Amino acid sequence: MTSYPFHLINTFAERRLSGNPIVVFTTEEMPDEPTRQTLAFQMGVAETAFIAANDTQVHVHSTQYMLPFSVQAMLATAEASHPDETGLAAQAFKTNQGQTWLLRQGDRWWSQLATAHTRPAQHSNLEIASALGIAATDIIGTPLFVDCGLEQLIVQVRSQQSVLQANPQVSSLSRLAETSKNLPQAAVWSSDGDHITLRFFSCDAFQVYEDFGAGTGAANIAGWMMASGQSAPFSLRIEQGLTIQRLISRLSVIHVEVDAQRNIRVGGNTHRVGGGVIEF
Repeated sequence: MTSYPFHLINTFAERRLSGNPIVVFTTEEMPDEPTRQTLAFQMGVAETAFIAANDTQVHVHSTQYMLPFSVQAMLATAEASHPDETGLAAQAFKTNQGQTWLLRQGDRWWSQLATAHTRPAQHSNLEIASALGIAATDIIGTPLFVDCGLEQLIVQVRSQQSVLQANPQVSSLSRLAETSKNLPQAAVWSSDGDHITLRFFSCDAFQVYEDFGAGTGAANIAGWMMASGQSAPFSLRIEQGLTIQRLISRLSVIHVEVDAQRNIRVGGNTHRVGGGVIEF
């Protein structure tokens, strides 16, 4: 029987019991991929990260499949593997996307994202709106695919109510948000000044998943804004967790900073709320 120690970390959490829960396994040796997937399914949270002692390679899994990259998993891994860091500190981790730097400033971890690349959406606003379950007149601006590490369809809508009404279906979302880089993913968001409400969806062949701590989605919104004429520098406060499709949800707060050189970084507060050992 093998023991697998883990930490439960709330990410993008302004308060200890808020944000999105992520599990981080800190093991002596890295488990193989089938074992990691079994552990991720057992834990049942949105994402589970794995890091081995004396190594900086991080693997991330949802309950169904391995993920190429995740900001919230990186923040959680930094908190779990360096719990005593205070003040200003930097840590480097390796992912399938290459090396990623995590910077701690006070109580907040920050992740530097890749330069945003964009391409136009291949479908009309009417088709995109239909796929997302909203009215075509709700879409403002031009929907774009944006890639700051993961390529996602970024759709700005008129109001928070439009964000809450979004209800994408598998067949339509998989067709309109299709990309060769990762699973189909779409961010639906509205802006009230620098305060943004975001809902984030991805899908496989079977169902749509809603992510309540989409750090890459937040970075891609900043990339969309620059591609749409927003001048740098600027900062954003992005809220996730507002939804009418779940009985219980809670708020995640994602901070985004873009400097004068158009570098994007995403940050959030993290809290370790528990841990233990899985044996099998």
